[in-house]
Amino acid sequence: MDLHGNLNGLKPGQQKKLIQLYRRRCLPEQVISPELARHLTLLSVDCGRQLGLLIDRNGHVEMVIVGDSQSITIPSLHRYRLGHGRLRGLRCIHTSFGPESLNREDITDLTMLRLDLMAVIKLDSVGLPENIEIAHLLPSSEKNSYLTLPATPIDKLEVHCLELFHSLESSAVTQFSHETSDDERQKAIIISVGPNASKTLDQSVAEMTELARAANITVVDSFTQQRKLNPHTAIGSGKLKEIIISSMEQDVDLLIFDHDLSPTQVNNLSRQTELKVIDRTLLILDIFARRALSREGKLKVELAQLKYRLPRISDKTTALSRLTGGIGSRGPGETTLEIDRRRIRERISKLEKRLKKMARSRTIARTRRKKNQLPLVSIVGYTNAGKSTLLNTLTRSQVFTEDLPFATLDPTTRRLRLPREQEIIITDTVGFIRRLPKDLLDAFRTTLEELAEADLLLHVVDSNSSELEEQIETVNQLLEELDLSQIPTLMVANKIDLVPTETAQWLKKRYQAITISARRSESLAPLLDEIIKTLNKNSPARPLSLHRSELEHPSPEPVQGRSGSPAEDRKKSFSPVQPK
Repeated sequence: MDLHGNLNGLKPGQQKKLIQLYRRRCLPEQVISPELARHLTLLSVDCGRQLGLLIDRNGHVEMVIVGDSQSITIPSLHRYRLGHGRLRGLRCIHTSFGPESLNREDITDLTMLRLDLMAVIKLDSVGLPENIEIAHLLPSSEKNSYLTLPATPIDKLEVHCLELFHSLESSAVTQFSHETSDDERQKAIIISVGPNASKTLDQSVAEMTELARAANITVVDSFTQQRKLNPHTAIGSGKLKEIIISSMEQDVDLLIFDHDLSPTQVNNLSRQTELKVIDRTLLILDIFARRALSREGKLKVELAQLKYRLPRISDKTTALSRLTGGIGSRGPGETTLEIDRRRIRERISKLEKRLKKMARSRTIARTRRKKNQLPLVSIVGYTNAGKSTLLNTLTRSQVFTEDLPFATLDPTTRRLRLPREQEIIITDTVGFIRRLPKDLLDAFRTTLEELAEADLLLHVVDSNSSELEEQIETVNQLLEELDLSQIPTLMVANKIDLVPTETAQWLKKRYQAITISARRSESLAPLLDEIIKTLNKNSPARPLSLHRSELEHPSPEPVQGRSGSPAEDRKKSFSPVQPK
């Protein structure tokens, strides 16, 4: 017989009196006996906290719950019956100090835990039970259907519990069972906390919602709180309680925070909510793991995941765990925790060596392209701005595209063949995003550093985005961080067919942007003219020209320099291609 809930600050004598509640009982047909109700309210006033009882259908007290001055928290009830079309077999009765009786939290506990009934005892000025308010479920097909009975003095209460429970279960064999859905996607709540303005927090929630959609997660609710991060739970206790209630009402099994969480915060949140908790970095890592198709891309994602995981398995003490000499330092040898850390470090070392070998192969391919003197144009931009769509339209390729963040992850290189036996190489890179996880940036740094070899960067932006300027600034900052800001850059405003004319004119004036629609090849002529003009300006020794018909019949061809000789590459590159 243990007490449940918040026991901090209780005196030993108070705890002893609370444990004695387990010896009391009421008649099976009674909600609660007047004597037990009076004893419960007096103890509640003495402790200065709400107290709750879970009583079974035989009238025995199964649990004594200690809350705070505002509410109680019902512990796990997994060991109590819960069959198809049946109630839990427990009724909850607790005291209340405030003017409110039954509140939203009580109704949520009633419906989600499928309790026999929920009753709240309101205290009078001297701490005695004044009246009781009761709610129970109804045999209805509607979700969360319940009935609230009017507040009644306990000595005048006329509710026969056993008859009520049996009638509810017999009239609705299947009504109380959980609803099933064909949608197997996880349901999640997005949470954004920080000292930023509410508008910024809302923008973060919108971006996190898109990331969750890319990870095949259904977002059913979101919460924001403008405050400094709590070192223990990241979010305030009041807001956390709202999140728990919302998760129970909407059958949520995942919480996603729009910032990095410490191992302590994750453990505390998981324990208090009984839900899986992930942060922004882990969500992006999961998306990258889904999208990586090449061998190198998969290794880079695995490397980033291991680096993320390593510090998060070392939150336990390792004192005296290694077998060393000397009195007082003998231990049991390596713990499982240390073995896991060592294996992760060994795997990280192996992955880094393999990626270095792949980087050398990539360097050889770049050297061959330099020998061929082919101008290199790289497409960069915020995720989901339309980079891969532009590459497909220019080179008539079939790179996977979808209206999702990080739909394409692996870099793609294609030749764009021009008239008069002239070519340029176009490379599509991974999209950027605000607060790109450091481990991911480090893992993909070698790929992104290839941009340093580019003769021209095409900075593709989504003209229809509500956060256009913020996204442009994010990409510019990452380019500066990678020491790429000195490379000539053309701003390409994509999806121009979705925005008004004033927006297009503003983009041209503010950023000297070239407006296009990546899905329409006829809109790309000004872009190609500007590419040729910029390349000729920076490389006058090998001028380029472009015939208008090239837009209608572009010639895609993957770069062959990685396997064949330069002579073979030139022969393949300049072979005529019949238009479709």
